[in-house]
Amino acid sequence: MIRRLLVLAIVVAGCGDVDTHVPDQVPVAYLVVQPSPGHLAHVGKVECAACHGATGFAPPPAVLCATCHPAVATPLHPGANAPRCLDCHVFARVATVTCMGCHAQVQGTHAAVGAHADQPCASCHHAHKAPSLDPQPCTQCHAAQTTKHAGLRGCLDCHGVHESAHTADRSCATCHAKQPTPLRITAAATTIGHPQCTGCHQPHAFGKVEVAPCASCHRDRPVLAVKSHPACTSCHDPHRDAPRPCTTCHAIQVAHPGGNCATCHPVHSHALPVEQKALACVGCHKTETHGTAKCLECHTPHGGKPASTAATCGHCHTARATSTANTGHAACALCHTVHGPPPKLATCATCHADKASSTAHTGHADCASCHANATHAPGTPPKTCASCHRPEASSAPAGHQNCASCHTPHQPGRPPPACATCHVAESKSVHGHAVACATCHRPHGPQPPSAPPACSTCHAKLPGLHAVANHGTCATCHVPHELATRVERTACLTCHRDRVNHEPTAQTCTGCHPFKK
Repeated sequence: MIRRLLVLAIVVAGCGDVDTHVPDQVPVAYLVVQPSPGHLAHVGKVECAACHGATGFAPPPAVLCATCHPAVATPLHPGANAPRCLDCHVFARVATVTCMGCHAQVQGTHAAVGAHADQPCASCHHAHKAPSLDPQPCTQCHAAQTTKHAGLRGCLDCHGVHESAHTADRSCATCHAKQPTPLRITAAATTIGHPQCTGCHQPHAFGKVEVAPCASCHRDRPVLAVKSHPACTSCHDPHRDAPRPCTTCHAIQVAHPGGNCATCHPVHSHALPVEQKALACVGCHKTETHGTAKCLECHTPHGGKPASTAATCGHCHTARATSTANTGHAACALCHTVHGPPPKLATCATCHADKASSTAHTGHADCASCHANATHAPGTPPKTCASCHRPEASSAPAGHQNCASCHTPHQPGRPPPACATCHVAESKSVHGHAVACATCHRPHGPQPPSAPPACSTCHAKLPGLHAVANHGTCATCHVPHELATRVERTACLTCHRDRVNHEPTAQTCTGCHPFKK
């Protein structure tokens, strides 16, 4: 009770003679808020009850300020239903109120104040005046920072009054993306090595003479020493995403895999001597050699992969290119691999699979045994069969010297054709029907040539007049390949001339003198 009376006495003493009505109880918290700017401005001038009410010390409503200050406008802090006086005039225990106490952070739609945060806000803003915003000219403070920028609003073309640091650097492309050529700059141009325009352009000097030279940053980028590259801008446009393609100046159709000129011509390489305009092929093609030949003896730098034909290989292999011209072996790469160590030739079966399969596991499996020069002289006739088959060739009867009449070189296991294929008449004879030709004949050795066996080999005992001694020579009456046995009268009269008048009307002798039982 004593403490409360003491507090009340202090409050009454502080209010002086003006405060004629004091609420029953003053809270102890008053000692905390009493030093605030709002209380210091009102205590002793305004009754406590005028703001806090007759009983208790309730917080005053927000609209209360307008009761005494109806003519004071608040254009910088307008309220939805009442002025927001308490945003700046505080009645709580706080340090000195400043604009940056709030505006150092984002406030609703207002960004945090960056630039000019160290300047008095009242230089441009007026809390209770109209217009509330009356900025000073930028040149009043920034007289030395003149600009040649061709905008309409001067500094505000690039800068926002309260922007954060380096905002102007990032906003150049936003405006220049809409400008006509040559001022048009794509936003992507600032992502390829030049993230900020002020890396090359001085912030307030945009003429070409003020642009920083490329070498100020790119000191380590030597340029290929050719006349067509006198400056960086010969290939690079600072405001474009990538350098101009080499074909802009060099009308060369590149067939090299990848098609990228810089693969062989590294424009900014330290490794490439000044006098050398391209890297050596072996830098990439380490294993792709061809004997002692150099790459450029077969390849043209911009021509890509040459065809492995006589037109190319013939530069060195003239004789072989000539011998294979206009043949199935004219394309050298069919048998040879171009790069690498000396290779084995591709097997004949690579192309002649049908012939290779038919000669497999036979004496004809090695193609070179007959076709010794086939690879580089396919027009050369193969070896004769007699080169290997001498006994057969020497024992073949007349008419059988051409082995291919019966045998196919690439199908040695194939049975030869029937004798009747050539010997049609003989096949229709009595013996042609009765027995196989090989019973009496063999086409060739390997044994020496031999005559057909004697008839008695098969015809040992013959009936009738065959037993007469003078009838022992079969060929006297029979022809081996005749169609039928000779039974006419004239055949018998060949030997029996004395019987010309014997039964002259008889057509045959065998009617009375039978040779068969």
